[in-house]
Amino acid sequence: MRKNKSESNSLHKNRENVLSNLFADLPELSFRGNREVVIEGSKGVLHYSEELVRINTSMGLLCFFGRNLNLKCISPTELIINGFILKVEFVV
Repeated sequence: MRKNKSESNSLHKNRENVLSNLFADLPELSFRGNREVVIEGSKGVLHYSEELVRINTSMGLLCFFGRNLNLKCISPTELIINGFILKVEFVV
């Protein structure tokens, strides 16, 4: 039995809704090489120095290690770190 287009579109939309709900509360990281990262879904900066930035998120801590790290932009849910990023650590 073949599914018509409306049934297929409905299944596709349901699948998209399930996936978006599944990942809705997770932070999103966008890297520009190892020189800059945009973090969406931040819940606050816990530690900030030129060598380490620790960020609270819904899934735990995100730790960025590097040299000359700088918080370029901070908003209630997003921030940008630039500098020379050497390592990213997820602490759950």
